[in-house]
Amino acid sequence: MKIHIILEPDITPDQLVDIGLLAEQLDIAGLWVQNYSAGADPFMSLVPLARATSRIQLGVVIVSAFEMHPVKMANSLLTLNEYSGGRASLVIGRGGEWLGIMGGIYSRSVRRVREAIDIVRLAAQGNGVKNEINYRGDFYQANYYRTPWVTEKIPATVYAGVTKDNMLRMGAEAADGIMLADLGLPAVVAERVSFARQALTAAGRDRSELRINDFLGWHVKEDPDAVYWEARRELVIRGWLAKYWLTPFLSEDEANFVVAHKSAFIKAFRERSGNIEGVPQDIIDRIIGALTISAPAAESDRAIERLKQLEDAGLDEISLRLHDDPVDSIRLIGERVIPEFHR
Repeated sequence: MKIHIILEPDITPDQLVDIGLLAEQLDIAGLWVQNYSAGADPFMSLVPLARATSRIQLGVVIVSAFEMHPVKMANSLLTLNEYSGGRASLVIGRGGEWLGIMGGIYSRSVRRVREAIDIVRLAAQGNGVKNEINYRGDFYQANYYRTPWVTEKIPATVYAGVTKDNMLRMGAEAADGIMLADLGLPAVVAERVSFARQALTAAGRDRSELRINDFLGWHVKEDPDAVYWEARRELVIRGWLAKYWLTPFLSEDEANFVVAHKSAFIKAFRERSGNIEGVPQDIIDRIIGALTISAPAAESDRAIERLKQLEDAGLDEISLRLHDDPVDSIRLIGERVIPEFHR
């Protein structure tokens, strides 16, 4: 299983270079920048790092099919692929915060995401270099779209940001990879991997044609108090605490309670307090345990064992979402985690 990292959106392009060079030096396989409105443009931010590195995979997660036309996604992705020598990746999904910022209209259309992936993947595989791409979808069109400026022969990699059945089936049919979200229990991951592989077979695709990744919060630090403060602070972004993410490890009543008290988790996130008011500590601890990997650095063996269980569940890659002090986390991952998986 390859180890990737995902960074906070407030890291500047100059900081990205330093962090990315360290990650590459420590044999971390991939580095992802999140597509948040509070951050700089993620594609442009990765360009200096693309020019400074030579091995590490570079990606943007997640661009919603409702926020940007897939032809524009493709141009941004292919530009990064040129600068990086074929190491660029993009996760396309349905969600994200941009629709709220822009006042856009959200729907649950799986077809719309499929069309975006289709168009971007056609371009990413070089179909617009010598020929025109003409795509007629229900939601998107690409008319006479060409990319004659592309010289890089290695295709960029297009992932689908998917977790639930219909989206997961679509991703297995259409994308180069899938990125699950906030699944930390090996049994849950194994079930989702099995579902994806069945969909892959039904689509007539080989197992080697699909990378399976999981986006997972990583809170492993030297200070035990900092571990759980950070984990509590960030809990609301773990699957947005939707009931689907909670019922594998909470009772129906407990899951309903968490959904009804989501405002307490939002307050802890916005105020950066980590204080979740009115929710029993036992429930908080179980959410942290199921939707993140959290442990003091002195107990990092526990975190490594969970990663090995997730590898056994079928993951090809895992993307560890870092928060405060990312350099410290990267050094710890490089020194204690990577040697266990890159033998």
